[in-house]
Amino acid sequence: MDFGVDERAQSVLVGAILLFAILITAFSTYQAFVVPNQNAEVEFNHNQRVQNDMVGVRNELLSTYTTGQDGYAEIELGTQFPPRLLAINPPPPSGTFQTDQPRPIVVETQSGTDITDDVLPGGITESRIVSYDPTYSEYNSAGVLRYENSVAYHDFGDSSVQLTGQRLIQGNTIQIVPVPTEFDESGSRAVAIEPQAGLTDRTTREDIVVTLPTELSESEWEEILSGELDPADISVTEGAQGRNLTLTLDDEWAIDAGPVGLGSTPGSPRSGGVNEINPAAPGNIRLESETVSGSTATLTFNNTAGTNNFTRGRINFYDSPGQNQPTEATVRVAGEPDSATLLIGGQYEEFDPDLSIEGETTTDVEMEFDRNPSNNGWFVVTFQLETGESAVYFVGL
Repeated sequence: MDFGVDERAQSVLVGAILLFAILITAFSTYQAFVVPNQNAEVEFNHNQRVQNDMVGVRNELLSTYTTGQDGYAEIELGTQFPPRLLAINPPPPSGTFQTDQPRPIVVETQSGTDITDDVLPGGITESRIVSYDPTYSEYNSAGVLRYENSVAYHDFGDSSVQLTGQRLIQGNTIQIVPVPTEFDESGSRAVAIEPQAGLTDRTTREDIVVTLPTELSESEWEEILSGELDPADISVTEGAQGRNLTLTLDDEWAIDAGPVGLGSTPGSPRSGGVNEINPAAPGNIRLESETVSGSTATLTFNNTAGTNNFTRGRINFYDSPGQNQPTEATVRVAGEPDSATLLIGGQYEEFDPDLSIEGETTTDVEMEFDRNPSNNGWFVVTFQLETGESAVYFVGL
């Protein structure tokens, strides 16, 4: 009696091999296609959140400039992929939030006179562009998030998308808020961004040219500033350090300016001094008190260091609820000859003689206005020391 060969074991083995091949194929497909797609979605969603973070940083920078109060924001540098039992994830997404190299801000008259030092307080005449640059494994169209000149935007290289409006030009006011301090953080964690305000200034000038660092193109700035400036007054050129935005501004313009640092105060802090009203001044010269008699305001300065001299000054602006406000003031050390006459909102005037502020004592400086100042008014005066530093004083009347 013949018995046939039993091939059932071979069938089971072949089936097992086929099943294993199917599993391997399925796993390979999952690892090659499903995992990358899911991770790309994680990275895309993270990028959307960081866009909101960058808008928050921009808003805090401008709020800090406006209020003088320290700000706070966070940037989520990276995120985590979901854990996987068998599949393998690439390294977690990360990013770098940083400022680039400082680049100059230039303010000139249209006749070519450089007035940068006169209109930008604290001697801070450079700014940095702020950026967030992600490192993703799958989402390759993330671009770079940037902030400059009051605008947050998404830079894709050949194009950009605005995330906010602009506050650079409003009517006949230009607001210049440099970011001069260095900041550089990388990783996957969330980092704190703490803007701090420097000194502020407001001046009025006619027929000026303002040049600012930028990464945007001329056509992009024309769109951003549409409704505020004629495109003919806007140009972007390539310089040795990168692109420069140049605005040609005719007629009279108010220039609001003051730096904001990331994590540190740029130059002298805005808060400090007597009753927390006046900024901390260079040379340890602080405004101790002010009194008004008729048309003369007497400012009492306390100098806790060695003798120092104010060599020139100007009155930035004057505010009063009354009519017939003063237009100028003659300045002198009490009992000494007149040093200069300062126009309100005018340019710096040289003092002759200098205002000598004796060390380790108080000195009275008289400002005799052409009209009696209001009891409810106030003004801002900037004095420059012989060291070249500027001291800004807010004076309540």
